[in-house]
Amino acid sequence: MRIGFLSGYDRGRIEFAVKNGFGCIELLTGDYKNPPEYFPGRDGWQDKALAMKAEYDAAGLRISCIGAFYINHMDPAIADEARQLVRNTVLLAEHLGIPVVAGFAGRIVGRPLEESLPMFKEIWTEHAAFADDHGIKIAFECCPMGEYHTPSGGINCITGPNMYEKCFDAVESTALGLEWDPSHLIPVFADPIINIRKFGDRIYHVHAKGAKVYWDIIRQYGIWYPNAIEHCHPGFGDEDWGEIIKELRRVGYNYDLNIEGWHDQVFRNNRGAKFDDITYQDRGVSAPDLEDAGLIISLNYLKQWCPEGF
Repeated sequence: MRIGFLSGYDRGRIEFAVKNGFGCIELLTGDYKNPPEYFPGRDGWQDKALAMKAEYDAAGLRISCIGAFYINHMDPAIADEARQLVRNTVLLAEHLGIPVVAGFAGRIVGRPLEESLPMFKEIWTEHAAFADDHGIKIAFECCPMGEYHTPSGGINCITGPNMYEKCFDAVESTALGLEWDPSHLIPVFADPIINIRKFGDRIYHVHAKGAKVYWDIIRQYGIWYPNAIEHCHPGFGDEDWGEIIKELRRVGYNYDLNIEGWHDQVFRNNRGAKFDDITYQDRGVSAPDLEDAGLIISLNYLKQWCPEGF
């Protein structure tokens, strides 16, 4: 079980990972309308992809997963592009020997979640068969996408345990699973440990991200209020990562944890950030670049339960 973070292909981030003792990354391919040179469909992509992966291999970093299709697959305006994007991601993973690809499931926007199930079945039955033929697992990120971490909007129908069940019942293929993340359970008050025990055989990749519930704000204003619940780096949230990792191992998950940054309200790159109404610049100091500090803190925190070599 290695610990890493999410990143596009970037030599600077490879150096950062090696310097600080990370063991893996989730490779993000970026804008699907302008894919990187190593992505299927680009000229010479096969050789470029192998050359790219060779850099990670030489650095001792494992690419755990390819994160590519974080789009709305149920938007008819991009249906053909979305279909090809999933197929190309699977082909890239197969070419590089990476077992898991990830993204969103899509959603009929503005409608109750269950109304997306027929289209989910149509779209993902085909993708599941294609992935299965190529020996690849598809992991859905289960982000609610709505305001204040609720499933009230967004472009993803797999937003909580109820929809995990309904979607997996709609398409029974085990090619489909979860890019599991406790930070999407805590804001809806679902217990991560119970969730692991129920869906453990469908957890194909893990995002290490936490969530902190500020009960003083909730009791005064309710959950629909800024900062009542915050996403954060592991070690700063309400989840128990020691218990989570133990349960993941219990259900047979012995793969990687990739820290999803960018969300922590403190340990992020806060150029222009404010203390109340006063910016760092007003105080005569530069805003610190804390994103990497958060990643390193989380790495050291998670390593308590992931000793090297295990």
